[in-house]
Amino acid sequence: MDNPFYHRGAIREIEKFYGRDSETTQILGLLRNGQSVSLTGPRRIGKSSLLFNLCEDSVREAYQLDTPNALFILIDCQMIGGAPAEEVYEVLLDEIGLAIENAGLKIETKAPQGTWRALDRMLGGVSRLGVPIVILLDEFELLAANENLTPFFFTRLRGLTTRYGIAFVTASQRPLFAITASEEILSSPFFNIFVSLSLGLVSREDAEGLLEDRLKGTSVKFSDELVEHIIHLVGPNPFFLHVAGYHAWQTLLENHGMDIDYNALDREIEREAESHLSYVWHNLTDSEQYALVVGEGATDVLRSLHQQTLIWERGRPGETGLLRPTFSSDIMRRYVRRQQVESVIQADPFVIDLNRHRATAKGKELTLTISQFDLLSRLARTPGQVVDADDLEQAVWGEALVDDPDRLKTLIKRLRKAIEPWQGWIASERGVGYVLREPAE
Repeated sequence: MDNPFYHRGAIREIEKFYGRDSETTQILGLLRNGQSVSLTGPRRIGKSSLLFNLCEDSVREAYQLDTPNALFILIDCQMIGGAPAEEVYEVLLDEIGLAIENAGLKIETKAPQGTWRALDRMLGGVSRLGVPIVILLDEFELLAANENLTPFFFTRLRGLTTRYGIAFVTASQRPLFAITASEEILSSPFFNIFVSLSLGLVSREDAEGLLEDRLKGTSVKFSDELVEHIIHLVGPNPFFLHVAGYHAWQTLLENHGMDIDYNALDREIEREAESHLSYVWHNLTDSEQYALVVGEGATDVLRSLHQQTLIWERGRPGETGLLRPTFSSDIMRRYVRRQQVESVIQADPFVIDLNRHRATAKGKELTLTISQFDLLSRLARTPGQVVDADDLEQAVWGEALVDDPDRLKTLIKRLRKAIEPWQGWIASERGVGYVLREPAE
């Protein structure tokens, strides 16, 4: 039996595409009125899949944008990312010409191929037939950052929208203002014609629906417990839902439907997700990394993390200044806890910000004295390793001599009380010292 969660790239088949109904409705409503759309969203959130879905006649039929009532031309800008203008025109001509042929339209152009004149004549012919054209540009950042293209090139594209009513849909990871080759390019009026739409996480309902939809026609079923575990682990992210679904389906098949070892399943999912998580992490700014680790950040930083689908919320209503984010998936939280950030100690569930002298446990701020903070920091530097009493006393009191043999025991007791309900994380090793580790169940 073939695993139905095999998709890792764009989904081209309409019968295998699930969800994004509201986004599809909004985009087609705008295009029906000739409005261009800039679609932005993080890597592997489903932008390309949505573009393929928009190109399906059955999806556009209700808006009277199906063939031959309208021509939708999808172009992958990886083909033309570094090309000169003449090659871009040629690709546009070829793709539009193919769409015209498939629609059974008769358009003639006598201008030489690969020229702006030929493109202009072809589009003029389609316009005279009253057929709207939508050009969808996937991976648009590669075209916008093409140093071989001038502001005049983009101004010409802008002219097509005015002269022939052509609409564009661009798909990119970042907003248009952040992906152009230069400020001069950005000054082109082409970049002022778009309505911006952000593609983010799907709803909880659609996450459950995606898992259920992929299982149709198979003998494998996911229990409610397994579905809850998957969504908590990877969040309502279509790409990660496919990854998690793949490994859950494989595990159930191999176990003949018996109980799942969730820890083993998590390891398989995290192993495959590692490269993507690493890509995301290393493309964050220092401020964004810091905000994810310590659990707070400035408004603009939180907004960026929210747009990248890494956190659920930008902050609590009514708060100003520093706001506290919440991870959108446990898999991202686990990855972040394994990363090194300057002046921060992470020993899950504890995060200790040395610069701000602030400690949290699973996002809850701990109220600690200076001595308690220093003691927890020392234990957290080497989680799982026993730290002897002399080392702990040195970390808290330095070289100061105090005639109180029980002062460390007293401080440990007070620290445990201060970090409730995580007091069990501090364990004593009789005659040796103390260790910070997860308590046995």
